[in-house]
Amino acid sequence: MGKSAKPLRSINIEKASGKEEPFSEAKLRNSLRSSGASEELADRVLALLTEKLGAGISTEKIYRLAFKLLHKEARYLAARYSLRRAIMNLGPSGFPFEKLIAAIFRKQDYRTELDRVLQGACISHEVDVIATRNNHRLFVECKYHNNHGKKCDVKVALYVRARALDLQNNKGLEPFNEFWLATNTKFTQDAIRYGQCAGLKLLGWDFPQGRGLKELIQLTQVHPITCLTTLKKADKNRLLQQRVVLCGELEQQPEWLESLNLTASALNRIREEISSLKTC
Repeated sequence: MGKSAKPLRSINIEKASGKEEPFSEAKLRNSLRSSGASEELADRVLALLTEKLGAGISTEKIYRLAFKLLHKEARYLAARYSLRRAIMNLGPSGFPFEKLIAAIFRKQDYRTELDRVLQGACISHEVDVIATRNNHRLFVECKYHNNHGKKCDVKVALYVRARALDLQNNKGLEPFNEFWLATNTKFTQDAIRYGQCAGLKLLGWDFPQGRGLKELIQLTQVHPITCLTTLKKADKNRLLQQRVVLCGELEQQPEWLESLNLTASALNRIREEISSLKTC
């Protein structure tokens, strides 16, 4: 059974943070199923992984193995499975993540503005995203990390709440109804407790449960270009440098894809993958 004779469920794996934890077959199955894999396909992938996993294997290697197996089955499955990694690849600047968050709110019928500078009672603040729907106005601070092992801690939550209070205290400013902190990683328990106590809305990869960033992307079908398996890394970077972040932009403005000077067959594969991400 590969490098280890232990049953799969008793194997320890190394997380991105460097810590070890018991391998969770249920967690991996859920990731496979949420990517669109059928129960039968998830069983097959888990069976194949069983032959390759050994004690101390990293989550990175498990990801690569599962990605490869899904990619053989269907590109869109691999693209969905790699969603978290794709968001990590939006950097190094935080602007693409801000644009992604704004797009998620727009899909929920909000009007959005990016990078507005507003005057608080004491100092001015650059607000990452302002979202408005039916006179309900949100302030969203986005905290982007390149490493999914890094959590958004209570210091960040305290900082965002302090900025929110300064904006609230400027009585001449159009009022905000809610203040949000959005991150592409996870929150520490202290950050969650503080947010719930202070009335600060939190949006992370898996928070709130069932309504986190992962679920919202699936719900709104807002996919970053970095999840595309048919687009080379260099071409993704060229588009990101031009501030093209979303697959929907490549559909609405096909000239962005055409500017990459790809072959007709390559363009067709990219368009097919973008379409399959939405419809499958």
